[in-house]
Amino acid sequence: MPASVLSEEQVLPAEPRSALEARRLVRRLLAEAGAERFVEATELAVSELVTNAVVHAGGEVRLRVRCGPRAVRVEVDDSSSHRPVPRHWTTTSGTGRGLHLIADCVDVWDVEMRPGRGKTVWFEIGETRARAGHDPGAAYQGGAGVVEVELLDVPLLMHHAWQEHAAGLLREHLLLRLEEEPGALDEHAAASDALNLLHEQLPLPLLHDDGEAIMAGAVEPGVSAARLVLRVPAASVPHFEVLNASLGSALAHAREGRLLAPTTQPEIELMRDWLCGEVTGQARGARPVPWRSTGLDVARPAPSPLIGSPAVAALVAQAPVVVTDARHDIVGVSPEVAAFLGYDDPSRLEGRRVLVVVPERFRQAHVAGTTMHASHGRDVLLDQVVRVPVVRADGSEVVAAFEVTAQRLDADDRVFVARFLLD
Repeated sequence: MPASVLSEEQVLPAEPRSALEARRLVRRLLAEAGAERFVEATELAVSELVTNAVVHAGGEVRLRVRCGPRAVRVEVDDSSSHRPVPRHWTTTSGTGRGLHLIADCVDVWDVEMRPGRGKTVWFEIGETRARAGHDPGAAYQGGAGVVEVELLDVPLLMHHAWQEHAAGLLREHLLLRLEEEPGALDEHAAASDALNLLHEQLPLPLLHDDGEAIMAGAVEPGVSAARLVLRVPAASVPHFEVLNASLGSALAHAREGRLLAPTTQPEIELMRDWLCGEVTGQARGARPVPWRSTGLDVARPAPSPLIGSPAVAALVAQAPVVVTDARHDIVGVSPEVAAFLGYDDPSRLEGRRVLVVVPERFRQAHVAGTTMHASHGRDVLLDQVVRVPVVRADGSEVVAAFEVTAQRLDADDRVFVARFLLD
């Protein structure tokens, strides 16, 4: 940087308006330094960093800006011990793009960890002298006061789908609570801490965008990990209880229609309970309990109102189909398909989870895929004919050909219709 440079430091409160204050500061300072050409990129990057610090770390944020006519450097301190990690969500995801955006609009950026005091995220634009000294996406390496949690039979596909859904759900839930609940930011920071620990340490499964590749690769046991060790700082253990409670509250609000985010499937909720319970339980001395996907073939406490409805009856009468609701419970079955599956009465399938006809080795892929579709519209296997094994009433398998389409019955109800191609 040139000899005549301007610099300023400001402490920002843990409030959403802090991002606006940060943008105002850099805009003013860059104008005074004759570096207006850097304003747009600097405002965008600093807004993302300050927002992330407020939302995910809680507590005060310290902002430092140093600039001259040919370069600008910005540093943002927060109290979180997590390195910011670029999230590799799908292109239709509604969250997780902040660090990719920063990387696109600055010349160099990095993270400096301050043991016991959080971290500094910095970036430079213009004639930079700095070079990234280490990987900004490096995972947490642990240290003193760490609880080792043994996770057995970890469903990696479901975890990935849940992470993406949970990140968006938590953010929207925070916005709902901010005005009326002063402690919402602290709870969100705690929940984000737990979610980040899982994201950093549980491996990302390979996600295909081709239907045939999905059917060939998304099969047990290849989409699960037999054993993983999760390293959780002792101070973060209570945050898993906060994460579980926060997501439970957020889902309740989503079911009431107070959030735009969709609800999720019961298998995803069971997995969340299991993950959080393993951390808090093992921290108290409990032995590891393997993940076992339970509750796969259950009816709702109250039958879906769509069962027997005129709209579903009309779909069933038109073609050999299985109709499921947004929760993926079966709400209608054509007699021909029921017979193909070995059931003498379609009502024996109505009200049950569609997973009752999905072979065990494909069930995790089904839950993950439908969760990602609900979260951001991933539809790799929709609107095309697939040929896959299905489970019959006697437990045997038979290959079925069908095409799944999403249809809206009315303003409130959306269904999935699997049209079978029967000989």
